[in-house]
Amino acid sequence: MEVEPHNSNLVSQHAKDQWGPVAVGLVALALASIFIVYELSRFDWEPTQFAAFGEEATEIRSYAEDRLDTVKLRSQLGHDGRFFFVQANDPWVLDPNENAQVLDRPLYRSQRMLYPALAGGLGLFGPEAIIWAMLLLNLAAMGLGSWAVAWIAVSLGGPVWAGLAFVLNIGFISELDVGGAGILAGAAAFGALALVLNGRTWAGVVLLTMAALSREVMLVVAAGAAFYLWRRDEKRDAVAAALLPLAAVVVWAVYLRLRLSVDAGLSEVQEIGIPFLGIIQAIEWWIKSPVDLVMGIVILLILGLFTRRALLQDNIVGWALIGFVPLALLLTEQVWHSYFDITRGVAPLMTAFVLLVAVDKKNSPPRRTIRRSVEQARDRDGGGD
Repeated sequence: MEVEPHNSNLVSQHAKDQWGPVAVGLVALALASIFIVYELSRFDWEPTQFAAFGEEATEIRSYAEDRLDTVKLRSQLGHDGRFFFVQANDPWVLDPNENAQVLDRPLYRSQRMLYPALAGGLGLFGPEAIIWAMLLLNLAAMGLGSWAVAWIAVSLGGPVWAGLAFVLNIGFISELDVGGAGILAGAAAFGALALVLNGRTWAGVVLLTMAALSREVMLVVAAGAAFYLWRRDEKRDAVAAALLPLAAVVVWAVYLRLRLSVDAGLSEVQEIGIPFLGIIQAIEWWIKSPVDLVMGIVILLILGLFTRRALLQDNIVGWALIGFVPLALLLTEQVWHSYFDITRGVAPLMTAFVLLVAVDKKNSPPRRTIRRSVEQARDRDGGGD
């Protein structure tokens, strides 16, 4: 079967109109800003709220209190932002005994280097500036990610408003709340797909590499995009899309092992396990929490429905994100048991699902048109049963 090149009839003429996606990006910035201002107003306008330091994480708590005038603490251990704050103070791991040693899993945490490197001004910012930079970087990523998804939607002939599926994604909102790297990773990944769709493949490969260095799981997006390009006989671009992000992740991983001098590796990865086991074990938690139960069922439905749409629609979004489906089945109980964690884990897939639905509806003819076409065909063939 001959496959149409991705830059021919698949790309709508409306993709040349940049103002719709820009408007969506600006709306996303406004919505994310409202959320940030609301949260700041609840916590005495203290930006450390978004770094999610925890009362019980005593080592990182002391680390932060030694460097910041005020530290807003959350209950229990806190969340991801506290680790990225530590990394941002030493993004090139030049003094691991002072910084990386307070991380719970140094190799695993340090592998996600791009977000703390940017938030740390590549090593130039001080602690107070880092706190604000982490927050503003995620705010900017909300706008850029929404702009990229809107651009993809328009390029595929869909509605520009589909771009809001990024900023309104509960997983990305949770990442914003806890200072996570998922927003930057998602924005880079969708930005890469937008560039590839519009003929700027090598720039897209750069963003795929940035996405993988923000969150290593984004290698599945690079692999999916490479498969899409390979099927369209763009083999050189496909090889670049697959290998350059992987090479960057491997090189950084080797560098970390030279710098950290710790005897750890796959044992630090606690989020991947036996297929389906995490889901089965999470059911016990879901029974106690209706919200987690409902969200768990919704995510499982999305996994199945996304797979069907990805195979039927045969576009770059489906192929690039389909790797999240088997990945989700490998996630352990600690990811699946809470809606807060699982929605962050599969956040790009949730946005991609809304995008596929929006594009499919926009491009599907009304039922009356379909019925009229069938009737006309019957008339031409002589009618009757």
